[in-house]
Amino acid sequence: GMSSFELGENEQLTERTVHNLNKGGALRLPFDDGSFDVITNVVSVDYITRPLQLFEEMHRVLRPGGVAVMSFSNRMFWHKAVRIWTEASEWQRVLICSLYFRLAGGGEAFEAVEALLITEPEGHDPMYIVQARKPGAGSQEPEG
Repeated sequence: GMSSFELGENEQLTERTVHNLNKGGALRLPFDDGSFDVITNVVSVDYITRPLQLFEEMHRVLRPGGVAVMSFSNRMFWHKAVRIWTEASEWQRVLICSLYFRLAGGGEAFEAVEALLITEPEGHDPMYIVQARKPGAGSQEPEG
């Protein structure tokens, strides 16, 4: 995860929030309902110990029509990654992440779930994106 120091080094940020997604009781992101148009999670879905709660929270804090984007590769700290992730193939990891989106949101589940392989043509490590949209007014297809 990102530390306060690492976030502080990014001069493009206008706000910073450090929140450990794996500690504490019930997972509750420190943001109001419908606060964001886009949520990104870059190469850390494999470490989330309560993924369904996290995806529920992402659904809660997204505005209607908002997009959540998860990215991951086959690289990880194997001793820190959750078991379902370390025992899955790359294709199964795409399916697992897609399922997290499908299970979140209750009766208003994420829609337009899309998986993309975004590895550079000469790239050695595969890079995947799984993204989805929260239903609502003004919903548009996520751009790949």
